[in-house]
Amino acid sequence: MNLLTRIATILGFLGHFPAYTLAYLIETIIVIMFGTVAVAGMVYLFRKYMARVQIRVGPNRVGKFGILQVMADGLKLFQKESIMPSGRDDLPYKMAPVIVFIGLMMGFIFIPYGPLAWFGDLTVTHSDVSLVILFALIAIMPIGETLSGITSNNKYAMLGALRGVAKDISFEVPMMLSILSVVIMASANVSNPLDINGIVQAQSIPFIILEPLGFLIFFISMVARASFPPFDMAESDSELVTGNTTEYSGLRFGMFYLGLFGTIFLGSMIISSIYLGGYNGPFVGDLGFIWLLVKTLVLVIISLTVWLTMPRARIDKLVTFGWKILLPLSFLQLVVAGFLTLGGIS
Repeated sequence: MNLLTRIATILGFLGHFPAYTLAYLIETIIVIMFGTVAVAGMVYLFRKYMARVQIRVGPNRVGKFGILQVMADGLKLFQKESIMPSGRDDLPYKMAPVIVFIGLMMGFIFIPYGPLAWFGDLTVTHSDVSLVILFALIAIMPIGETLSGITSNNKYAMLGALRGVAKDISFEVPMMLSILSVVIMASANVSNPLDINGIVQAQSIPFIILEPLGFLIFFISMVARASFPPFDMAESDSELVTGNTTEYSGLRFGMFYLGLFGTIFLGSMIISSIYLGGYNGPFVGDLGFIWLLVKTLVLVIISLTVWLTMPRARIDKLVTFGWKILLPLSFLQLVVAGFLTLGGIS
């Protein structure tokens, strides 16, 4: 039994169709709340971890160990005036942060979360093409980031948006090719290799062992997609003020900020699912969701370590790295995946 069925059973007095409709809505709200809380927790974790790396204390005033500092900052952003530039293209300027935030939250709906004790399977949506839908939703986010730059009537914001477009194109092609390698490997074991849950079930051996090069390509590409150092081309705060978000303040800036940390967390969950076996692990019948969280947090710490230790790359070197190094390697990985699949190793 999954969470949807349990909620529908509790609401059974409403009738079959109303109970399942309301149960699906409640489950979706729960997952969106989980995504929001996870992103807020990411901000707190980053601040404390950065402080520890830099031999500082970090948030320690608001709440025990400063744990309520993120909530205080959120309330501050809600109250701040949103100052908008003159000469802006009003509607797309206002919609840009909303597009980024919606794309991020929708992505959480298609992750296979696995079971958790009495609650059962926590996955919200099951689809035979959930992998395609997930990456289509993630692809919405760069649209918002680009709109934020070209509609702000600011040269620094425009340059940041153009850099972001160049970065995304350079790294998303290798990312998709590495995903195609995973689909090829999974097709040997399951009938629905375009379903993320099917990919998880296909990993009797985690794909990170069979495809270490594909994992590395995907991880680097996901770091580039999240746009944090050394790939923060769209922001480049020491060169372009804050790049595409230069003219944003208040809650709208907060949406972009949460989008950054949310992409790190969501990207880590995706990598955990397609390369590390997702919710598979000991006692998976009861604790699959816990295993997914553990794997995700390990990847999050690795990502934050990269953020804090790597200097920003020059834009031309970054684009060259994507096209001339990662792209050929991704084609090589595709060939390797084909041979492994034909050899029955997957």
